[in-house]
Amino acid sequence: MTTLHEAFRARRVALGMSQAAVAASARLSRKTVSDFENGRASLSIANLARLLATAGLELAVREASRRPTLDELQRRLAEGEPETPPRKRVGRARRP
Repeated sequence: MTTLHEAFRARRVALGMSQAAVAASARLSRKTVSDFENGRASLSIANLARLLATAGLELAVREASRRPTLDELQRRLAEGEPETPPRKRVGRARRP
């Protein structure tokens, strides 16, 4: 899965923008942009929104999917609702 800072950096590079140009447009320091792209900076929502906008991106909020509670699972079982299939676990390959 691509992280936010990785996606931003890829977009900035694809647009041919320098960190300095992005920083000036977002009214941030070049070091802040560099730190963000390397996963070392914590930005406020306002600064993050300005930074993303410079690359034609926006921050969106959506309702998170949630896992059912134990009570909900017991109710489903009692009512005979079909179980949802378990999610497949993906592990690391073992070394020989």
